[in-house]
Parts: sequence; structure tokens; C-alpha cells
Amino acid sequence: MTKQTKFILAIALQMVIVFAIVIFKVSVLSGGTDVLLRIEPVDPRDMLRGDYATFQYSNISNLDSYIFGGQQIGNGDTVYVVLRQSRKYWMAQNVQKTKPLNGEIALKGKVVSVGDSRIRVVYGIEEYFIPEGKGQGFSFFNKEAAARVVVDENGNAVLKQIYVDDKPWP
Repeated sequence: MTKQTKFILAIALQMVIVFAIVIFKVSVLSGGTDVLLRIEPVDPRDMLRGDYATFQYSNISNLDSYIFGGQQIGNGDTVYVVLRQSRKYWMAQNVQKTKPLNGEIALKGKVVSVGDSRIRVVYGIEEYFIPEGKGQGFSFFNKEAAARVVVDENGNAVLKQIYVDDKPWP
């Protein structure tokens, strides 16, 4: 193979990967269920990455160990957090290691730390990039913040919109 052919194949492979990610996200958005999750912002800005919000979810990121129903859970385990709606927000009802079969809405997450009474789970939807210049001088603190997330039948989730004080942001 010539250098030019290798270069073209390398570029084509990168494009295929990017398109696969986009197609995956679009399929979740088009076929999933909307849920509203309360968020707690952690870090609003990074000098190298620009404006973005890093947050955790109030009712599903740090879970009490009793919600796991005695299952042995370790760091790196994949879990499904079954959600139920309580007023306008959704929260964790229970956690299991297998995908629910009865049509329940569940988020697929990864256990990142196990403590004596709390277990931290991440879902890959903990960052939201903000259009340039819209995040400067803004603070989530002392405001009610929520995220509209779309969840498909396999537990995959895509962050759709942030709301601050019940208004779309930014």
C-alpha cells in the first residue's frame, strides 16, 4: 500500500467513527423516553476546554447501598438504575446488574466508587458544553437546575437540554 492509500484509509476510518457516534446519538434521541433529572453543578469552566458544565445528578449519581438490594457491586461494574417519576423529576427506584425486561425505564451506568453506605455511578451524561461566551459570569448555585435526558430501551442516555429555574439554558 502506498502512503497516500494509508492516509486516505486513516481519514476514512476516523470519519466512520465520528458518523457512528452521531448515528448512535440520533437513534437514542429519536427512539427514547424523555426524563427530567435534577442536577447539581460541580465545575462550570475550564481554561483549556472552555465553557461547559460538569455536574452530578441529585437522585441517581450517589446512591445509598441499600437500593442495590444486597447485590455485590464493585468498581467498574455496569448497572441499570431503574427510574420512577416523583412529581416532575425522575429518581432511582432500584438498581440491578441486568437490563430490566418489563419495559421499565432504566439508565445504564458504571460504578466508579463503592463506599460503606454510598455508591457512585456515572452515566456518560455528566458534561454539557455551552456555546462560547454564554457561560461566563453565570452560576448555577442558588438556582434550580435540571437536565432533560433521553433514555432508550437499552439504558443508553443522551443529554438533550439543561434547564435553570424551569427555563431552557443557555
